[in-house]
Amino acid sequence: MSEICYSPDDPEIRILLIGRYGSGQSSSGNTILGEKRFKVKRHETEICEDITQIGEKRVYVINSPDLLDPDLSEEKLEELKEQLVSRCSAGLSAVLLTVPLEQPVQNEEEILDYIKDLLGPNVQKYMMVLFTRGDELDDLDEPQTIEEYLQSKDHADLQRLVTECGGKFHCFNNKKHVEGQVEKLLQKIEEIMMKNRGKFTMEQMKRSGSKRGPRVNFSEESPAKSPDEIQQITETERKDQIRLVLLGKTGCGKSATGNTIIGRKVFDSSAASNSQTKQCQSEITVRMGKEISVIDTPGLYDTELSKGQVQREIVKCVTFTSPGPHAFIIIIRVGRFTEEEKNTVQHLKEVFGEQILKYTMILFTYKDQLEKQNETIEQYLQRGDPDLKELVQSCGNRFFCLDNESAGFPQFKDLISKIETMMEENGGTHFSSDMFDETEKCIQEIQKQKLDEKVKQHKQQKKRLTKTEWRKIYWSLVEESRQEAEQSFSDINLHFLGSSLTMTSEEGASATKEAEHKATGLFRAVILAFRERLCVIQ
Repeated sequence: MSEICYSPDDPEIRILLIGRYGSGQSSSGNTILGEKRFKVKRHETEICEDITQIGEKRVYVINSPDLLDPDLSEEKLEELKEQLVSRCSAGLSAVLLTVPLEQPVQNEEEILDYIKDLLGPNVQKYMMVLFTRGDELDDLDEPQTIEEYLQSKDHADLQRLVTECGGKFHCFNNKKHVEGQVEKLLQKIEEIMMKNRGKFTMEQMKRSGSKRGPRVNFSEESPAKSPDEIQQITETERKDQIRLVLLGKTGCGKSATGNTIIGRKVFDSSAASNSQTKQCQSEITVRMGKEISVIDTPGLYDTELSKGQVQREIVKCVTFTSPGPHAFIIIIRVGRFTEEEKNTVQHLKEVFGEQILKYTMILFTYKDQLEKQNETIEQYLQRGDPDLKELVQSCGNRFFCLDNESAGFPQFKDLISKIETMMEENGGTHFSSDMFDETEKCIQEIQKQKLDEKVKQHKQQKKRLTKTEWRKIYWSLVEESRQEAEQSFSDINLHFLGSSLTMTSEEGASATKEAEHKATGLFRAVILAFRERLCVIQ
């Protein structure tokens, strides 16, 4: 990435418009172009581009859809990213983030971060906030300029966005023609190019093809010379990971919460009483510079799950979160607290031990129900079921309330902040137990074998590689072998667990009778059988 030398005689100005749906992005593009070229009321999922002549300048406008739209499929997102990079390859004079006035900030901050990850950190020097709906400034009780509006303490969120863009901003009234508003914008853009000695251009771009989103560069350290260094590699690769397990009764909002955290609709969510989630499902995203893994679980204590189903899902859950989750999140729906939920923490302690309490927090869903009653979650807990207060207290009074129907970036950021606070209190470590330790040990043993095989095969195929090229290939083989090892571990243990549970059906029935709930007894029986079989592949 580089900047080309700026000359006032440069005949082109190239503008990239970014923003969330409904921010006035397409209208702003039309204002710049001087006529309606971009469709305004359509939820655009394609990149559009048009050109106009303003004075002596050819002005190109690239209109990008919201790349963080939760309805975009992974395939469509990858396609749009490739197209956007291609469209921007001729250079950018400015990147304008459209933000509507008199509306709460939503995912704008994350949009800026995403574009920096995609195009490179130097693009920040070309970013500017373009406020839309400037007509609303005249409709205030006391009409204000945009500068006066931003100075208000009520608009700290807008001030943060402007600061993120180096103090650069402009305001548009897209409802009527305002003399000079486009010319003033272009003047500000030319000042950006003059300050940065030219347009932003990309000579080369190192972007991961992974579905997990923008990734960090490969480590500059030399690849491990011995398979015994797998553990060190694993810890190095995972130092920016957050692994979360979502637990709760059927219909409490686990899958919707998973979608809020991931930022896309990847978990099947429904308000229906029958559980949408029948299997453990793991999804990964990169947000706020962290690789976040979310494991959505079925209602493990729901009695409709068969022995075989519980068996499979426990193995998957432990495998997906190896070497251990950073947080167990117990999800409870506001206004509904059942007998099963009262005993959730006790069940977890029986299975994982007392230490799990340090890694557990309560997340309440359906926050909108409280807002309709003008009630906070703290007030709800104060007047609520004493058993619910006791449950929250047992988790160190760590709780959060979420509205999955309006799942903007601020909610996500606040939730992750609470989770990271808990992680700091735990010394930055993940939850660990004999079961998780043995699981990780087994997975690493399999990974060593698979990595050795892959390295040997690759060296035979690719004999002429630079050190940098080989380092990149090696780290990709490490990740690939890890994924295969996890799958192998899961498959092997499912096979042995099936045999174990068949052979010990009478013992399982006895354990079930002694438990408070049939499902709880089955859950513990599966865990015990799983522990006994952990060493079979070593």
